[in-house]
Amino acid sequence: MERRKVAAVLGGGPSLPNDLKRLPQDCLLISVNDHAFHFCQPDVLVHQDKLRNVYALQEVAKKFTGMVVSPHENSHVTLPPDAWRGDFSSSLATWFALWCDYQPVILCGMDCYQGKVKHCHPRPGVDYIAWHAPLVLHLRFWRQAFERCPHPERIRAMSGPLVQLFGRYENELSTISDQRPTLVEMR
Repeated sequence: MERRKVAAVLGGGPSLPNDLKRLPQDCLLISVNDHAFHFCQPDVLVHQDKLRNVYALQEVAKKFTGMVVSPHENSHVTLPPDAWRGDFSSSLATWFALWCDYQPVILCGMDCYQGKVKHCHPRPGVDYIAWHAPLVLHLRFWRQAFERCPHPERIRAMSGPLVQLFGRYENELSTISDQRPTLVEMR
């Protein structure tokens, strides 16, 4: 895989299409599950669900020729035991990008399931408990990145509620200074 400096973790929130338009052209695109495949051709697919349990993910994985990162048998990467997998594929994708030493790691389409529309593409008949959790719980979960990820200061959010934790990506590497509050300030 070609080495790039910037990586984008592409979640499934409704902000994803607009966030994609603002990414630098040479960044590594990491799809969380099948979401990004509705809008682009990602370089990496990260998933934690077993393929047989999610039809859309299974279909994408059959055709995808890039790198797969997963705790399951189809992974191209052997994950170390301390990998931050959390309960979401987005946490593993973020950890993976930082572990591979990308800077910055830009979170896109990460709306924390707030608002009426939960995904950037149709998900008929699907309902997850996370969709009903208040924002404070999602932010509490994402704070774990400061303790579980290598170099969490490299994380930025393109838009949405995670800007509160990680700062906003401004499309200029020179602006990556400490715009993000420190962990001490957030407690």
